[in-house]
Amino acid sequence: MRFSLPVAIVLIAAAASNALAQAPTCLRPKWTECVQFPNGGRHTGVSPQGAPVQTEVTAGPEICVGNEEEIGAQTYAQFWRNGVPWPDRDWEVNAESFCFYKN
Repeated sequence: MRFSLPVAIVLIAAAASNALAQAPTCLRPKWTECVQFPNGGRHTGVSPQGAPVQTEVTAGPEICVGNEEEIGAQTYAQFWRNGVPWPDRDWEVNAESFCFYKN
């Protein structure tokens, strides 16, 4: 089957648009902002040691960026849920590269 160049371009654009529509959206709230997770989700980031980290987000109350601190030349974010550190008090990720994804 042969397509003309304009038809091929339209088909490629439609496929790319469909792929983007299905990709999960990276949510990156700023300091003091919160994200709701009625159906749970996941959280990714880079630890102060430079390792990629990930954890599941259970359905429940909102998660807020509760603190940002500078370590060396990098800023790291810590999160809070129900007034306590989430997922624990030692969890912090690079503030410029973390993402929350909703289910």
